[in-house]
Amino acid sequence: MDTAFIIGNGESRAIFPIEELKNKGIIYGCNAIYRDYPTLCDKIVSVNPEMSIELDQAQKNNKISTTTKIYSTENLPFFNYILPNDKVNNADRFWYGSDPKSGTNKTHDFAKNRGSGCSAVQLACHDGNTKIFIIGFDILGARQWELAEGKLSRRQNNMYKNSNNYPTRQSMKAYLKYEWIYQLKQIAKYYYDKKFYFINRSEYLEENILLHQAMTSIPNFKYGIYADLRRFIADNTTRIKWRKY
Repeated sequence: MDTAFIIGNGESRAIFPIEELKNKGIIYGCNAIYRDYPTLCDKIVSVNPEMSIELDQAQKNNKISTTTKIYSTENLPFFNYILPNDKVNNADRFWYGSDPKSGTNKTHDFAKNRGSGCSAVQLACHDGNTKIFIIGFDILGARQWELAEGKLSRRQNNMYKNSNNYPTRQSMKAYLKYEWIYQLKQIAKYYYDKKFYFINRSEYLEENILLHQAMTSIPNFKYGIYADLRRFIADNTTRIKWRKY
């Protein structure tokens, strides 16, 4: 197979029966997806140490198929998000903020951070797949097209939020949306011979200004709605009109 489905845990994916992806390509899951789908994924990625321990124990207790391969920071292929032609001072690579508790300033270097979702996307590319479907990466939250006090929504959006080994908080960290978009862009640029299809709800796709700004110059990164994904797995590709940012 040359098709990979990378399933994120954004709440939008609840509207799509992801079990229908079985045998249509290689399925890459993230973190706690096994709790609902113990036999669905061919590979599951987690870079969180506690979550990695949970996955290992779950497989030993027959809660995950023995044929599923588990990836953590210890066995993921190395990938350097800093590409050869990047500018030295790439503004997209860094986030600067302050810690309200300590009053100190913080800098996040997205090239050094590792998240489970983007690591799964890179792994799928590394494995040789040529069609990369990125599913349920909601990026900005369930109501991302709305503004709250003049800022993009940061409402916590995850199928497993406030459960074991997931942080309990009302809003996600401010820098994460920038990190995810930066890393997706760098992966798509590096693997220029792959075709990326970003799947989500229409309003998430059309109103996501940050994705539009980041991906407009990336020719191999297109997007479509969940209905397009259904058409693809039904081999009804003539009706799909993949869109470009």
